[in-house]
Amino acid sequence: MTRAVRRPALDVLKGAAIVFVVLNHALVWPMRSGDQASALLYGTAFWTVAAYTAVAGWVRGTRVSEPSGAALARRARQLLTPWVFWAPLYAAAPLVWRLIGGGELPIGFAPREWFVAVALGGGPLWFLPVLLVVQAVCEPWVERHDGWAPALLGVGAYGALAALGVARGEGPLALGSGTFWAVAPLYVAAFWCGVRFARRPASIGQGALAWTAAVTTLASGAVTYARYAAGGPHWLMWVPYALGLAGGCALLALAAGASAAPDAGRGLLARAGRVSLGVYVLHPAFLAPAELVLHGRGGAMGALVATALTVVLAVVVAEWARRRPVLCRVM
Repeated sequence: MTRAVRRPALDVLKGAAIVFVVLNHALVWPMRSGDQASALLYGTAFWTVAAYTAVAGWVRGTRVSEPSGAALARRARQLLTPWVFWAPLYAAAPLVWRLIGGGELPIGFAPREWFVAVALGGGPLWFLPVLLVVQAVCEPWVERHDGWAPALLGVGAYGALAALGVARGEGPLALGSGTFWAVAPLYVAAFWCGVRFARRPASIGQGALAWTAAVTTLASGAVTYARYAAGGPHWLMWVPYALGLAGGCALLALAAGASAAPDAGRGLLARAGRVSLGVYVLHPAFLAPAELVLHGRGGAMGALVATALTVVLAVVVAEWARRRPVLCRVM
């Protein structure tokens, strides 16, 4: 099997993405409490999942000699082991909080509904089962197809689901019964973009890629502002995921084509990127107490402080756990 060459720029991209993922989750409570700045910032994180998925596709595209069955088995172990370990703990958390006499929880954390959503692949770790299914969908094409058909099919499927959601006046989460399966077709497209860029580097100029990432991120923020701060319709939330696909794939193309700087792998973002799976599975455990203390107060500034503390703590713990043979399997 040909191993992917580690690129510091991809670690930095994954590190930046995990910071925005944590910020996105930290903003939920103040945003739904009516804080306008939080609603705007919340939308700037929709590129993150597309970027992660595109990086996963890029890595798969560099492992040209790995059979599809072996690649999928490896990813299943990597993604499902932490999900099986952590998901039940997070699913039970609202019920435990209620039993010990805790206070009010954010919208959407009613114990029964939350448990069902997590069991169906939703909740804070939804990306792990979704990414595995996305790769499973793409694997049959990896060894025998070199065109854009998988990406186009993914975008088309998402468009059909979005049309259904708009007709029903529902956003992706409502259509997915509290899960993110309705947006999974977009990540099929993102994964395949990564595979293609690994085989044929993007011919788009660096400036155009940077502008694409910036404009789609700002536009995504504007849409979530219109939805939550201005009281727009639920179906508006189909738009930021589509914008995030363009931004995330553009950032992957930028990072994959970046020249390696001597100290690019030494900063906090690169460290977070190298243990991004661990930060992802740990961040609810560190973020939830801060959110329960803040209770939506402090708005976007409170969310930024909670994010910074969560990321630093999660990186330190994830790096420590990676050196322990047992713990490294669940992070």
